[in-house]
Amino acid sequence: MDKIELLKSYAKAWFGNSQQHSIHAQLLKARGLKKLADKIMAESEEEWNEAKKVNSRLIELGVTPEVVIEPYPVITDVKEMLEYDCKDSAQALPEMSKALALFDDDFITKNMIQEFIVDEQDHYNWVKAHLCIIEQIGLENYLIEQLGE
Repeated sequence: MDKIELLKSYAKAWFGNSQQHSIHAQLLKARGLKKLADKIMAESEEEWNEAKKVNSRLIELGVTPEVVIEPYPVITDVKEMLEYDCKDSAQALPEMSKALALFDDDFITKNMIQEFIVDEQDHYNWVKAHLCIIEQIGLENYLIEQLGE
């Protein structure tokens, strides 16, 4: 995959994942899980902004972005939702790190992708920690912790 196609695929994926997280946040909020809903909505907004940054960079590179959104599943079970995020991040991190080499001649894009990797690693760490909490205290107790104003 060439550099431009890779950037387009990032925008497509982040727009789709942003919508997935937005829907998940709304479902969680409707169940009263406000703390978790707020965190997932913040992730949705971060991914939306990352997709917009990629599109802006494509324009700077003289490329017209596409209006395409990668489909993602809507998951209603909280643990499955977190497990899906964990798996998705675990797959994305090495792929993004490997892609950095494509941009050795483009410091601006390489720096942007490095920032995305840091954000993705932070999200992965957060999800992994919450899955560990579920294992330690049980799903029901975890869900009680996620209730709130």
